[in-house]
Order: sequence, then C-alpha cells, then structure tokens
Amino acid sequence: MAYENTLPTTLSTNLQNGAKDVPIYGRILFTFSRPVAQAAVQAAFSITPTVEGSVSSVSGQTDYAWSPAKQLVELTTYTVNLKSLVDAGNRPVRGARWTFTTIIVPRITSVTTTGGAIVTDGSDVDPGSILTFNFNDAIVPETFKLTAGASPTALRWAGDDRSATLSLAGVASGPIDFTLSPGARDQTGHFLTGTYGLSTGVYYHDHEQTVALKYPALVQIPNDELAWNQDGLQAAGIVFEYLAEGGITRLTAIYDNAPALIGPMRSSRFISLKLGRHYKGLLFQSGESQATLARAASDPTPQFFDTFGYQFRIDNRYAPDNLMIKGAGVNAAESNYFSRIPAFIIPKARPDITNGTGALSVSVSEHYSVYHYDPITGTYSKTESGHQFSDAGIGQRLHIEMLITLHTHESLLNIGDGHGSYIHDFNLDSGGAADFYYKGQGYKGYWKAPDSHGPLTFILGNGLPLTLPPGLVWIDVTA
Repeated sequence: MAYENTLPTTLSTNLQNGAKDVPIYGRILFTFSRPVAQAAVQAAFSITPTVEGSVSSVSGQTDYAWSPAKQLVELTTYTVNLKSLVDAGNRPVRGARWTFTTIIVPRITSVTTTGGAIVTDGSDVDPGSILTFNFNDAIVPETFKLTAGASPTALRWAGDDRSATLSLAGVASGPIDFTLSPGARDQTGHFLTGTYGLSTGVYYHDHEQTVALKYPALVQIPNDELAWNQDGLQAAGIVFEYLAEGGITRLTAIYDNAPALIGPMRSSRFISLKLGRHYKGLLFQSGESQATLARAASDPTPQFFDTFGYQFRIDNRYAPDNLMIKGAGVNAAESNYFSRIPAFIIPKARPDITNGTGALSVSVSEHYSVYHYDPITGTYSKTESGHQFSDAGIGQRLHIEMLITLHTHESLLNIGDGHGSYIHDFNLDSGGAADFYYKGQGYKGYWKAPDSHGPLTFILGNGLPLTLPPGLVWIDVTA
C-alpha cells in the first residue's frame, strides 16, 4: 500500500487518440484514479482549434467533463492537450495529448438561384432560372436522386461534387415540389438523414424598381392609338379596362407600388370614381368633364388633378396623350396632399385552383382584344385591334398573370349638353357573372361587392373564393 501511494495518479478518457466520427455536441470525459481539483483540470485543459467550453464535475473530484459552449465544426480534426498537473494529494498526473475528427452529417445547406438569391419553401423563381443545390460535403452523385413532381431531374455536378445545378429552361410555369429519394450519401459513406423536400414554383416577376405606397394610386390612362405603348402598366396590381366615348377603351391602373414612370394620363369617368371608392385610394387624372364632376359631388373619392411639380408633359408623345407622372411624384402627392387617407394594400395571394377548361386564347370582342397564353412564363399577352401591348418603360410585352372578364350592367347616360352626347356607366356594386383565366385554364364564377368601400370579391362556380395572384391582373369590364 505504501508503494502504491507513491505511484502517479492515472488518467483515462472516453476518447481514443485518432478517433473519427465524434459527435459535434460530444463531451470529453476525464477519469482520474485519485481526486483532482476542478480548477487544476480547467487550467491544464486546451483544445485546438480553439473552442469555448467549460470543465464541470461529473462525480466528485475524480470524474470531469469538458463541454463545448457551441457545436464543434463538422469534419474537423481537433487536438486536445491536458498538461501535467498534481492531484489533491500533491501527486503528479502525467499530461496527455489526443486528436479526434468530428462527424459530418451531409445535407443540403442551401438552394440558390440567379444572383445567389436563396430559394426556400414557398418562394418562387423566374422562368428559365438555374437552381443550385449546395452541400456541406462532397456527395456521390449517383446516390442523389431528386425528383420534380414525379419526374427525375437532370443535375449537373460541380467538379468537387459539393454542388449541383438544375436548369428550369423550358419548364412550364406553376408550382414545383422537389423530393429526395432515400440513399443519398457523401463520399465518406455518411448518409443524408431525414427527409428533404422543397416546394417552389416558376412564375414571371416584374423586377423593375418601384416606390411602395401607403395606399393605392389609381391612374387614369388613355388607350387610343396615340397613347400606345403606355408606361408603367406592368407594375400595376390591377388594370380595369372599359369602354369610353367613341368605342375607345380607357384604363384605370391601380398601384400599391409605383414604377419610375406612369402614363400618359387623361380624365376620369363615372366608373373611375367607383373604383376609387372600392379600392380606398387616390385617383390621379387630367381634368374632368362637367358630368363626371357632378357625379363626383354625389359619389366622392379623393382626386388629384394635373398639378405643376407632380405631373409633367413629355416631347416624345403627342398632346393630349403626353401627361406623365413619376413614381416618386405619386408618393409625394399621397404624402403631401392626402396623408390622412388610411393605409391599405390590395390583398393578393397565389390561387390554388384546378379543373379548369383549356383557355390558351381568349377573345374579348367588346374591347377588340385577344389574349394568348405562354406556358413558360405562365402569363397572357394582349393584342388590341391587332396591336400587341407592351410597357414602354421596360421595353417588354405585357405579362398578365390573371385575366378576368367582369360582366355587369352598362348604361348610356345623356349628359345633357344639348348635342345628344352620352357617357358610359357601369354598375360595380351589385355583382354579376365573371370569367377567370389563369395558367392557361378558364373558370366560370361571379363577382360581388359586399362592401361599397372595399375591393370587389371573386367567387368560383363551386362557391370557393378566388384570390388575385401577385403580378398584373387585367379586368375587362363588359356588358
């Protein structure tokens, strides 16, 4: 016994030198054959690369654990040193050195698209995008079997097998659900654990810079040949088109976000006042007939007329179709003149509807218009009297996300000018039939106006509500 008391205090640990696949939250345990002060263990301990952590007692003064303050780095080799120390009885404890390598759990760290934008559940991407799947380790490509819906994907792997790209060129617009089959593993034999899925979609996006508005701006836009191609239509949330005098249509474009330039601008009509009331916004226009002015007195909606410093005329359009306004001017008019109008945003949510009938081409004869569906962008183009509509500001054809033909009672009112002049009036408060066109499919239903000072609501034939999708919604108001 006297001899044993002269022997050094021994140390054992739960780590073997050179251990691999050590958990990233694992503790390092030390067991001493005799009591050792906790402070002495803490002072003698070090780990490289440096990791914050602490030593705590597991059992008295013989069993201790070092615990990291945060998880260790995956697939990293660490070196643990415990310098020589003395135990509570002043006997020597020989120092020791171990190395270990942490485990790696292979996984998809991110999915990105053009420009490095992150794609997550519920987000969507532009047509023709390239998705990049990024991993935390080199993967065995033939084990990584990703499907889009029920179809296998064709991935292109990087040279280091730590990322793979997928081109969506030619993929039709709409939702896409990606799922990963079991069995994917990295090149050291570790399997991807759990299940992986990504719900995204291919949808056209208008990427022009806009100014966010407190409440909607309704801009009166002419639609005669001299006004084509108008600026700023693509950024509108909703465009209402309706007949004005002489068989020419007029547009009311409604914005939650105003683009750089909008116009040209012309005068309002009876229907414009009703739209301003329903969509809780400010009506931007140039002038107003005596008949409309009289109607506005009985059906008031906030109006902003041609005002120096806000609207302006340009030289590359012919008068009177050359009055324009910038997005910043729209925002300034709202802030400086109508700041007390309550905040309001037109509700938008991508609809989930099925069982429509094919609608690749839609005609609205009352407006001399034909709409054609493009399955890649998932949007409709518009031609009117043979002219394809484009947005001059962005230099592209219009991409209409949803088309609605709204049927209602139309009246011709004698304005009493002694010359037999008439003005069109449309009922926007009683409801009626409607046709909806979305993703190349047509649906029957109806529209309602349950609140005279709230947006129109749209109902499918099966009684379910229809939400308006993000992007441009075009509504043809017809008899």
